[in-house]
Amino acid sequence: MRKLYTIFFILTLFCLDSCSPEQDIPANQNYGKDEHIKIMKFYADWCGPCQAMKPEYEKVKKLYPYIQFEEINFDKDKEKVTKYSINSIPLTIKSKDGSELKRKVGYMSRNDLIQFIEN
Repeated sequence: MRKLYTIFFILTLFCLDSCSPEQDIPANQNYGKDEHIKIMKFYADWCGPCQAMKPEYEKVKKLYPYIQFEEINFDKDKEKVTKYSINSIPLTIKSKDGSELKRKVGYMSRNDLIQFIEN
């Protein structure tokens, strides 16, 4: 029994060290200054991952004054949903000068969003 407690204690210490929250990566606040970058997030009110991503998205929006951010409700804006062939949400699209550069489906943390925007 003592060995079991020792193993549990070691695993707990290991997890406390390696399972700590990720460090925030810095954002380049001048990113997009001379470009026409747009980030579109497709979401729905009933979508759990969409709601979980909302505060992260709001934080990231404040970091990029030169980027246009748009939030499109999947249930209310069927024209854009059709135009961009949206089948899954949450979905984030990055475009430049009106041309789509990339898209990603699924929840993204603050750091994931920064990497998505800047890379």
